[in-house]
Amino acid sequence: MTRTTQRIGRGAFPRRQSGLSLVELLVALTLGLVAVGGAVSIYLANRQSFVMVEAVARVEEGARFAVELLARDIREAGNSPCGGAMTSTNLVTTPAAPHWATWERGLLGNALSDTDVPGTSIAGPTDASARDPGSDSLLVWSASAGNSPVRITAHTPGATGAFTTATEHGYGAGDVVVACDGRQLLTFEVQSPSGTSVAYSGGAAVKPMLPNGMLNPLTTHLWYVGGSKEVGGARALRRITIDKSGAMLANDEMITGVAKMQIKYLVGDAATGVPDPAAIYQSAGAALSWSSVIAVQIALTLSSIEKINRAGSTPEVYFHTVPLTVAVRRRLQP
Repeated sequence: MTRTTQRIGRGAFPRRQSGLSLVELLVALTLGLVAVGGAVSIYLANRQSFVMVEAVARVEEGARFAVELLARDIREAGNSPCGGAMTSTNLVTTPAAPHWATWERGLLGNALSDTDVPGTSIAGPTDASARDPGSDSLLVWSASAGNSPVRITAHTPGATGAFTTATEHGYGAGDVVVACDGRQLLTFEVQSPSGTSVAYSGGAAVKPMLPNGMLNPLTTHLWYVGGSKEVGGARALRRITIDKSGAMLANDEMITGVAKMQIKYLVGDAATGVPDPAAIYQSAGAALSWSSVIAVQIALTLSSIEKINRAGSTPEVYFHTVPLTVAVRRRLQP
């Protein structure tokens, strides 16, 4: 057996591969960093745009909600379920000088503290929701806002009178309720209530109410700008609900992010209710005829909770002022 030896040349073996050079490695790292930096830059720009759009959207959403709440209360100021002008009788004798003794005027500007004008002063906010001194406040009375009215089926007038209602009314002793039938308006304090009976006292001179008249509780709301309990340092549109003695029943935070509220009033002629063509909106003052206010003009300034960066500027709070003009419905009725 012949053994054959095959000689393999040097070129038959694969060439040995060498590693990346330092220059190649630096170029690759540089390109990678450029790609990562571009991706991060795009992410941060998108994130910034998202934060800005979200902040603006929240401010505008809050503005729409605040406008709706305020407009609803102001529109019904001094109104009753029966609407129109009626002979008014107030049978409530305690407290001796109630803040709502002439609640049919509907509105009272800047009534939050002793330093405001005009003179009626209502219980102020708690320390946790202190008032913004640069903003106006607004007190609103209404017997047509809030709960749905209850229909009257019978009325027994007298020194101790009583109403019978078509459904259970849910009123409690001491509640201030307004009854009306299109001819007369009666404000009284509920005594000895039961399912469909509402008693009162002091009405010896009251005429019988017509069937299908209405009963509705009197609500008193005080609107102002104060501190927010949810976000530290922010301000909010707040609403105090007040009882018959002027004490605070509730202090609700309605909208967070309200920086300021400025209010002016348009006064109509006391006899006709029509404003003078030269009339202008006035600030609250002791000489203003509140019973003749036919419209309210509000400038509500809202602010974003977070600071936003627009066009590469320093991050700052976004402000948006909403103009609102609301007519007082009762003053537009015959």
